[in-house]
Amino acid sequence: MVQKTIAKMDRRKFVGSTTIGALAFHVAGGTSLLTPKQAHAEKVGLRHFDAQQISLLSAFCEHLLPGATDGGVVEFIDHQLGETPNECLLMCKYFPGINAPYVDFYTGGLASLETYTQHSYAKTFANLTMDEKDQTVQALWAGKADPWQGPPPPLFYMMLRSDAVDVVYGTEGGFEELGIPYMAHIRPPADWSNSGVK
Repeated sequence: MVQKTIAKMDRRKFVGSTTIGALAFHVAGGTSLLTPKQAHAEKVGLRHFDAQQISLLSAFCEHLLPGATDGGVVEFIDHQLGETPNECLLMCKYFPGINAPYVDFYTGGLASLETYTQHSYAKTFANLTMDEKDQTVQALWAGKADPWQGPPPPLFYMMLRSDAVDVVYGTEGGFEELGIPYMAHIRPPADWSNSGVK
């Protein structure tokens, strides 16, 4: 279904709407152009999540798509939460039921995820076994996570899955892994998925 949809789209439009390039991160009192992957490697300061939320967000996204943590999913989300809602690259801006500021959506979902795993397994998501993580994700997707006080569990799952996909596959290298030709209208001057652009 996805491949048929992509085939019907203009490839340049598809690439332009799905790839993530260098973003302006605040580093050491200045601004540096970094990809989310580089921002993660350089441990840039985050502005919207505390340490517990960072750990939970990282563990959840990594389980949804291995490579998301090193790809900078937490840094990407945190960066985009600082953008004007209409200008941000987060998928949640396209859903009428998710209102800005989007940080409330993420923090509410993370708090509910923590409550659910503590209630169900007496431990946080990062400390669950692989089977327990799978069961948790299935409960969210099915809308059967209880107790849950945050955004609808399937919607929370979908948005974080989309964020993880963006940082893992929304690069030139990611397109190559998927076997999709990278046909950007304007190519980056270097392989920014791994380069040290600043």
